[in-house]
Amino acid sequence: MASAEVFESPERPSLPSGQPPGQLTVALLGNPNTGKSTLFSALAGIPTRVGNYPGVTVEEKVGRFRHRGHGIELIDLPGTYSLLAKSPDEQVVADVLQGQIKGVTRPDCVVVVADATNLARNLYLVSQAVAVGLPVLVALTLGDVAEARGIVIDTAALSQELGCPVVSVVAPRRQGIGRLADMLVESSSWQAPTLPARLEACLRSADPARSSDAAEAIARYVWIDEVIQRVVSRQNHHRRSLSDQLDSLLTHRLWGTLVFIATMLTIFSSIFWLAAPLMDMISGGIDMLAIGAEAVLPDGTIKSLVVDGLIAGVGGVVIFLPQIAILFLFVAILEGCGYLSRAAFLMDRLLVCVGLSGKSFIPLLSSFACAIPGIMAARTIENRRDRLLTILVAPLMSCSARLPVYLLLCGAFIPNVAVGVSWLRLPAVVLAAMYALGVVVAAAVAFLLSRTIFRGPPQPFVMELPSWRWPQLAVVLERVREAAVSFLQSAGTLIVAVSIIIWALGTYPRPAHEPAAGVEAAERQGEALRQSFLGRAGRLIEPVVAPLGWDWRLGCAAVASFPAREVVLGTLGVIYNLGDVDPGEEEGASLLIRQLRAATWDGTDRKVFTLPVALSIMVFFSLCAQCASTLVVIGKETGSWVWPVVTFSYMTALAWLGAFITYQTGTALGW
Repeated sequence: MASAEVFESPERPSLPSGQPPGQLTVALLGNPNTGKSTLFSALAGIPTRVGNYPGVTVEEKVGRFRHRGHGIELIDLPGTYSLLAKSPDEQVVADVLQGQIKGVTRPDCVVVVADATNLARNLYLVSQAVAVGLPVLVALTLGDVAEARGIVIDTAALSQELGCPVVSVVAPRRQGIGRLADMLVESSSWQAPTLPARLEACLRSADPARSSDAAEAIARYVWIDEVIQRVVSRQNHHRRSLSDQLDSLLTHRLWGTLVFIATMLTIFSSIFWLAAPLMDMISGGIDMLAIGAEAVLPDGTIKSLVVDGLIAGVGGVVIFLPQIAILFLFVAILEGCGYLSRAAFLMDRLLVCVGLSGKSFIPLLSSFACAIPGIMAARTIENRRDRLLTILVAPLMSCSARLPVYLLLCGAFIPNVAVGVSWLRLPAVVLAAMYALGVVVAAAVAFLLSRTIFRGPPQPFVMELPSWRWPQLAVVLERVREAAVSFLQSAGTLIVAVSIIIWALGTYPRPAHEPAAGVEAAERQGEALRQSFLGRAGRLIEPVVAPLGWDWRLGCAAVASFPAREVVLGTLGVIYNLGDVDPGEEEGASLLIRQLRAATWDGTDRKVFTLPVALSIMVFFSLCAQCASTLVVIGKETGSWVWPVVTFSYMTALAWLGAFITYQTGTALGW
């Protein structure tokens, strides 16, 4: 991008050790997809603090660095198109700039990050920022892309038009970073800019016949068009670029959909393939820790609490961390290069039919690995109606915790016969059907809610496709780190606590009489579980689960699995007198499968597990809200515990109804 400014050297801002003479707080403001995160990393590196703003679930990211004797605190505000707040993210941006969030210092300066390849769209936010009452600096990013397109911006003239300094930067190559840091230090002596006279005149002459928001937007764009004509020119016109050709392919109804399906299949197969060794390593580490604890601790309650409660609880959470990290690695790469925006545009045509919009696509996609990051990703949806709808249906996507249940029951009870062609087997079809079931039910629920409780059309999905670019390694790795830490903080502590509670319920009260001599340890453990509060709960709810074809032991396992779905396999292993088997190991799985096949109703020779029962269990687990950490995150993200209760209630009712229909239909058909 040609300009009147000479790029500075790429050295990073630094400062000799010593007491800084001043402290500045700088807010980084900008539209989404303008290179703001890359600029943040170039200035401050990895953020020193990531958390939530007080009283809200919007994330706060703060970095610190020192330059020319000044300590600078850099606040990375959520991406926004306007300071007229319409979403939680936008409201936080406006409140931070006005100093209206308790405990958060009002910035001393605002850096507005503007995309040089599309200056007109970005100047709308600049026109609002200059009226905030703080010193403003405009950082033009993606200058190298603009230059390649023949876009020339006269930064000196633009600075005159805006009434504030303008600096060009190419953050990935650290061009202009030193100059930007110098100007931040100098901003302490600046006066806040006043509204440009021509912009003020345009706002005063806004059409009174229109709504205030529309009239203001039109007035601002009239001024923006005048500015663009004076400061932007094109040196040459290239023929249709490779970027344009890619967009034509990837947003095409047919070819774009096929590419999207292939991309998603590649990602999900890679997630399971790449995560497996890491999950095995973590599982082995947890097993070694449990063996060490068993060897050190004496037999008794403390040993059981540590091994069966704490260590098992931590292991049940940590083992899913690789899948979360790998999913966000792929998402960050696709987002960084610009593909996810194309995918969201493509999926909007389908989602709008069920009352959602293209902005729901990324949260729902993320939920296939884990609903927690999917729900958190819904923060980017400005419209509260669409955001709540997305959060409420996201847990219906079959997450990775459901997969072990599907695999066990498909392998044990679904006949391994060909379906149509020899290579397509019935267990694989049933497995795919379980994933499809969640998607279909989520679409039906969204459709129903959008026409009843959340009546109204979905938010119009208007987006500008960002330029294609290489993802920045630092930004990608930071996204993965944030997702991993957030997952452990949101899910880990609660699951550990709930696991301890389940341990206590499955341990007490202890049997009144000691078992007879010669009774195996596994059988003693199974009898103790039957006499425990958890076993009694299973017997208590047997009338509720009997229409599903379940006995009290399956009811007991279902109760135990409500905090986390993966608990059900271990519970079944204990309650069927197998001890603590690992269904993931071939030997353990075969033992559990044989025991489940041989299980009978108490006092009869009637089999508990049949094909209809196995299908009803899978349908139940596919639709039920058996994840306490997901419900907690829903409460945090919505700011109300009403919605977790609603989610748990409607999903449990759907799960019971789906399992009931499946079992009764299968039985009637003679399966």
